[in-house]
Amino acid sequence: MAKSSKKKKTTSAKQTKKQVALGRKTSRQNRIIWISMAALVLVIVAVLAAGIITEIVLKPASPVAIVNGAKVRVDDYENLLTYRRSNQHSTIRSLESSLRDLNPDDEGNQFLISFYEQQLSQLQANLNTAPQDVLEEMIEDQLIREKAEEAGLTVTAAEVEQTIMSDLRQAVAPPPQAAITETQGIPTPTPVPDAQLKEIYQNALQNMGLTDKAFRKIVERGLWRQKVQELLASQVPTTGLVAHVLLIQTDTKEEALAAQERIDNGEGFAIVAQEVSTDTVSAADGGDLGWVAKDQLVYRYGQEAEDTAFSAEIGTVTLVESGDRYFLVRVVERDESGPLPESVLGQQQANALSDWFAQRLSAPDVEIERLLDLDNIPSDPFATPAGP
Repeated sequence: MAKSSKKKKTTSAKQTKKQVALGRKTSRQNRIIWISMAALVLVIVAVLAAGIITEIVLKPASPVAIVNGAKVRVDDYENLLTYRRSNQHSTIRSLESSLRDLNPDDEGNQFLISFYEQQLSQLQANLNTAPQDVLEEMIEDQLIREKAEEAGLTVTAAEVEQTIMSDLRQAVAPPPQAAITETQGIPTPTPVPDAQLKEIYQNALQNMGLTDKAFRKIVERGLWRQKVQELLASQVPTTGLVAHVLLIQTDTKEEALAAQERIDNGEGFAIVAQEVSTDTVSAADGGDLGWVAKDQLVYRYGQEAEDTAFSAEIGTVTLVESGDRYFLVRVVERDESGPLPESVLGQQQANALSDWFAQRLSAPDVEIERLLDLDNIPSDPFATPAGP
């Protein structure tokens, strides 16, 4: 074989300086493009992340009101508004169903039809004011929490669970069975199994558009309100200024003067009251109103009769004009610290929370900042869409 001393030629020619420079320039441009694209992707991701954080974290936590520095969250507000709307629409549907079942041609149904229509009108009005009403309710709830913490009151998760299950059992309780218990002799209802109750609960949450967590917070707020109401009711004074009052009511001054003359001439107050008084409440009892407290007589007899009962001399018969009627008032006895009548005490206890709200909301140490934009209220998800 013949020997070859020639070297193989290289497959690639050597690059010129111009080609090398051009390659470096292209490489730099590619790096800049990739860096720019990466930066753009990061910006897009940051914008999306910011939007997600705003919608999921910041927006729900933003306040609709601030009460003494404590924020009322927008998500809690929207959940309570949804719950209130759901209840009102449910009541409206029930009333409308009852109204449809009444025959409007039956005169015996006219009162009930009118009553249902008034109730429906009021519920529709309540729906219109619900956004503002719920805001004020949540401001009250924050004041309630302050009072509860001050008094050392607590609401536990177990209490919330018990309340939910108890309300469910009451709502779905079946009519009593025909069976009679041997010991009590009364119908015994068949209890609904817990598993079925939980299924009903989940369906109710779905219909209301609420999560379990959101609904439990609503129930919890209700329990706080209940406990503070009970606390305030227990603090209502049970004694106060009371008077034992006898009263005769007439339509004219002449009738009152004639009745007073009979009493002055020795006839018994009770006998005259039974014969003369036009007050159907007390006439049968000889005009005896029993023990009454301050402000108890104003509604029925007027301010002048009320004032006389707590200012007239004991034992005397005083003629007073109150409104368009005339009264003979005799104060049998008066006590500065006597026991309040049960009806008065019960009313004051029932009004304890609302009276406390009126005081706290106007107190100088309470600072309330309302931040809700009523133009951005969520639409009512339960409202029937308007027709074309």
